Amino acid sequence: MPDTSPLAVCVGEGLISLVPVAAAPLEDCKTFRRSLAGAEWNTAIALASAGIRTAVVSRVGDDGFGRFLRSELRDHGVDDSAVEVDPDAPTGLYVKELSPLPDGSIDGTMHYYRKGSAASALSPGTLASPAASALLDQAALVHTSGITPALSASARAAQDALFDAPRGERLVSFDVNWRPALWRGREDEGKALIAAYARRSDVLFCTRPDAEAVFGTSDPDRLRELFPEPRYLLATHARGAEAFDGSERTHSDALDVAVVETIGAGDAFAAGFLAGILTGLSLSGSLSRAHRIATRALASTRDHVD
Repeated sequence: MPDTSPLAVCVGEGLISLVPVAAAPLEDCKTFRRSLAGAEWNTAIALASAGIRTAVVSRVGDDGFGRFLRSELRDHGVDDSAVEVDPDAPTGLYVKELSPLPDGSIDGTMHYYRKGSAASALSPGTLASPAASALLDQAALVHTSGITPALSASARAAQDALFDAPRGERLVSFDVNWRPALWRGREDEGKALIAAYARRSDVLFCTRPDAEAVFGTSDPDRLRELFPEPRYLLATHARGAEAFDGSERTHSDALDVAVVETIGAGDAFAAGFLAGILTGLSLSGSLSRAHRIATRALASTRDHVD
């Protein structure tokens, strides 16, 4: 029998992350570990780990890195049938630079090598492919972020098509994920565009630093005033999160766990919350699930949960 459980579809770029085996300046690092990365792909893997039927719509290069990324999706139970393979453009990657902090955790800095990547050619045509359109037609939820429209004009057009498509009961989830390096020289354009997507979303995630940078405030009540349109609004910070469902509001403290490195924790948090609402949990229950899954990303220098 066909699986009729809710389907979540994540749309965005998957990346190879090269992570040094030791925390040191890159010029001193000789050995790196390969891993899957990319905000929407991290979220997809975390959703699948929470028992949600999940698929990715994206593009990779016809290279070893692209084959590795697709294999990783399958190994984590994520449908990769709508990940196109580009015969010419390469799979994007980034190198993570690790620096030890006084509290024993590690600060990660990302250095991107993604210009001209296969995923930068995401377009409305990608979404209209038979594999992608079949998944999107079934989806109970589509998740994307502010990274995708920064990649190229065609990727922005794909994001517009996602938001323009008739939704019915389907939810559109949007994570701000402000990346200044991707908007360099067009920061005002990027901020205005992200604010427009935020207003058109059903579920909106933003960290307080991103909210301050893009919207000029990190105060949760002010954010709710600025963005009354999304049913759900999540404002997160290192110590916890404020969550809104319409006029309902709740706060939750982050769980007290040892932090190795924080990159990817926001993607896991989003997945936990989305898994909660897709399975009928309350606002507070969904928020608790978000924190539990986020702790799994905090426990290593990988970007995604196992």
